[in-house]
Amino acid sequence: MKGPKFFLLLYGVAAFLDVLLPMIFPSLSEIKYWAKPALMICLMVYVGISTEVDRKPLVLAALFFAWLGDVFLMVPGNNPLFFQLGLGGFLIMQWIYIYLFKGHIKQVLVPINGMTLLVAIYVLVLLALLLPNMNFGLAIPVVVYAISLGTMLWFASQRKASVSTWNYQWVFLGAILFVLSDSLLAINKFYHSFPGNSFWVMSTYILAQLLLTQGLVKLRS
Repeated sequence: MKGPKFFLLLYGVAAFLDVLLPMIFPSLSEIKYWAKPALMICLMVYVGISTEVDRKPLVLAALFFAWLGDVFLMVPGNNPLFFQLGLGGFLIMQWIYIYLFKGHIKQVLVPINGMTLLVAIYVLVLLALLLPNMNFGLAIPVVVYAISLGTMLWFASQRKASVSTWNYQWVFLGAILFVLSDSLLAINKFYHSFPGNSFWVMSTYILAQLLLTQGLVKLRS
């Protein structure tokens, strides 16, 4: 196997090493410190060597800031600085995705629609769960992030008339999975911890980034 598809295969290998191998062999759990950073690197190389990628530098930038977010959130301990830096990396990634998705939309947007209501409800419910359990200094960036995350999902949902059916479905599903992953992560950290959280957070995140990247790489196909 040669070319871009080889790095998608490596992405799958890194996903297995990060998510499944530590579950099968708990003694090898430290491998995640190598496998998790490799995930976005594989996608960055995949994008970099793929041809005819619209706005390739922006797609690469989004994946780079996602990589930074991954690395900062891996730092052991409870130092809030690393959580904030990780949040910042993913926030910039969200803004890039918003900009890219907005550029795909050809028709005039109707800002108030059914999806707007769903996104607003999601953001309000999530913040209602999280904010009572965090200090003011962290609450502000979390509010900004939640709104940005909802906005990214909204713009992903508005691309239907401007791209192919499969592209719309993959990107929209990727955005939904990313929202789910971040929501599970935040709920586990600030509201209620539950068994298997790490598996669900990472599995939804890995699939989300794959679908979003594929949609951006194969935008015209």
